[in-house]
Amino acid sequence: MKLSFATGVVFRREPEGGILFNVNSGALQIVEEVAVAICSMIDEHASREDILARLRQCYPDQPDTERDLDDFLGQLRQYGVIE
Repeated sequence: MKLSFATGVVFRREPEGGILFNVNSGALQIVEEVAVAICSMIDEHASREDILARLRQCYPDQPDTERDLDDFLGQLRQYGVIE
């Protein structure tokens, strides 16, 4: 399943990180490093599996990549950032 931001949520990459802005609620969230990469992939409509594969390729020595990704995606869903 391809991931996407909820209607009204805008992601913008910045020189020192990224910004998630919910136009409907006015909520603003600053994201850094790995979260920027994940949000960029969501913006490209990547699937969870695609994101996990890319993260494992970029960070092969991280044993908790899958759990960390699922935790982050869960937080984004909880706050209505992704559908």
